[in-house]
Amino acid sequence: MKKVNIGLLGFGTVGAGVAKIFIENREVLRSRVGAHLNLKYVADIDMKTDRGVRLDEGVLISDAEKVLDDPDIDIII
Repeated sequence: MKKVNIGLLGFGTVGAGVAKIFIENREVLRSRVGAHLNLKYVADIDMKTDRGVRLDEGVLISDAEKVLDDPDIDIII
């Protein structure tokens, strides 16, 4: 199955909601899209505030340029 890497810019109210939807609905999205949607990076300046969303180690970063410059990112939100 194809893997689609996603970069998310911003982890405030909206960004955290988007990340939560990706994480909680991973299997539904996979079956509907026909691909594994991988949330590769979430970039936000504030890395300390608890957003109530559990991200894998290394996903939350403070450098948005890393998301924009990563050739493996297929979609940026």
